[in-house]
Amino acid sequence: MLSEGTYGRDVSNPYISDSRMNARNHQFQLTVDEHQVRDAVSTVFHTILLHRSVPKMHYTSEINFQLGSIGVEEIDCNTLNLSYVRVNSPKLVSCMHEEIDAFVQCVRHSIESVSAPRFYSPPPVSLLTHYGTPLLNAKIDLEFYQKKKRSWPLSDYEIPWEIWQMQLGVVRIKEREYWERMREEVADSVSEIVLKACSLISRPQYMPQMPARSEVTSIFDTSYLECQPYLFRVVRHPLHSGQNTESTLMTIGASAVKKMLRDTFLS
Repeated sequence: MLSEGTYGRDVSNPYISDSRMNARNHQFQLTVDEHQVRDAVSTVFHTILLHRSVPKMHYTSEINFQLGSIGVEEIDCNTLNLSYVRVNSPKLVSCMHEEIDAFVQCVRHSIESVSAPRFYSPPPVSLLTHYGTPLLNAKIDLEFYQKKKRSWPLSDYEIPWEIWQMQLGVVRIKEREYWERMREEVADSVSEIVLKACSLISRPQYMPQMPARSEVTSIFDTSYLECQPYLFRVVRHPLHSGQNTESTLMTIGASAVKKMLRDTFLS
């Protein structure tokens, strides 16, 4: 059962918070229309999962194994002028769809439950106020972890080693004429995030060692037929509106404002 406000676990637990402190943490900020949340998160998380999965491992002994191959498929986004590549694994796709869909539904419910967003003062003139009305701030993590054994009768404990967080400033498009512009703007921003993530993944950095056969489930999720992703979970943070949302949205919108001004002068 998932706890209120998070997927998979309670991030307010002190022990869990301490275990996250040593994890490699990457944060990306993005402004999206309320209808673009699913495509934006799916594009980034599926790209990362593709690079954090290995082919199915077939052990010939305790320490020797052979690798199969991973199939991929290209997906077109519905609300972005963008496509992305993901692992061709129906079960993995379904798992991520359920997690992201629950996040999207939570965002929609929060938007519908508030008659009007509460802001202490309007943000400055920018892409956000030009295109849409700021609604709320949402965070969602894709976290990779490994299991460590403890002496009986204590159960294994989980240590995160890498966390990818998306910080979303969610807005509502004011006019239909701005929608196509937002499709392009957000697609460009998501593409930049994907390229940055791929660059970070390619750096020499800590990765769990390839395990012996008896320890493979402490590093990889072996429940998928087509691949073996590193153990992962999706974590959703409580949603926020108000002053914190306003300041976050203004920060997120800075790069988009520069691009809008540049396009204006070039047109």
